[in-house]
Amino acid sequence: MKNPMPRIIKTPIIAMYHDDKHESLTVEVELPDVMDEHITLIMHENSFYIKAFSETAEYMGSYFLDGPVDPEKAVAVNNNGMLTIKVPYKEGFACARFVPID
Repeated sequence: MKNPMPRIIKTPIIAMYHDDKHESLTVEVELPDVMDEHITLIMHENSFYIKAFSETAEYMGSYFLDGPVDPEKAVAVNNNGMLTIKVPYKEGFACARFVPID
């Protein structure tokens, strides 16, 4: 019987950004060689948790979001190892402000 190769535990590389109108958040998560059925995504109002695996790696991470979102309206699509999550903010960026750079 062949011993399976041990998986390396990694933190996925992510990018988070909002749309120009500050109405929704997009999160991109790099998950190379991970199939849809091997991804667990749990989204809360202010954070999300992800766990995924391929033959050689296991990805795990918990992340805070920049404002409250509506997790019931989140949509996630895995496209060749790039998981894209789109979720609307609950109330936009009402409490945020731009900070000038001196």
